[in-house]
Amino acid sequence: MKTQKELDARWKFQVASRPGGEGLLVCFACGVCTAGCPVSEVEERFNPRRIIHQVLMGNREDVLRSKEIWMCIGCYTCTAHCPQDVEFTNLLKALRIMAVEEGYVDKRWLRIVDEIDRRTQSLRRDLVEYLWDRGTPPSEEEFARLYKQETEKLSWTRKGEDDAE
Repeated sequence: MKTQKELDARWKFQVASRPGGEGLLVCFACGVCTAGCPVSEVEERFNPRRIIHQVLMGNREDVLRSKEIWMCIGCYTCTAHCPQDVEFTNLLKALRIMAVEEGYVDKRWLRIVDEIDRRTQSLRRDLVEYLWDRGTPPSEEEFARLYKQETEKLSWTRKGEDDAE
């Protein structure tokens, strides 16, 4: 027999009382946050609307254990498009802190993800500078080949199978 997952109906109020969580309770789950999210374009499991729904339903353990709350790149596109001014990026930051405080993840994740974000921006800058300095932009096919060639050097990637093809 399947046991019912324990939900915490008060948790949404705890999240909303945190810095970054203030707008949670005004969300009406329209999905604009997900529709404009660059992360959700490449990672179907990352769905801001679903995360907010889980928080509102009180699914504390699943949310705080999930790797999805760590995938946001902090671009604030969701916030810019939200008709209710819910700052989803800041909400995720609050959830990350809660995940650490409640022992669901190691506290090093906070620093690691911040460092990933910083290094990703540096990588983007370097790529734009490299391509810009060439004078003429590469064709889409040339760029796809270059991207695939360079990302295949990283042993932990999916060998460029998705993004550049």
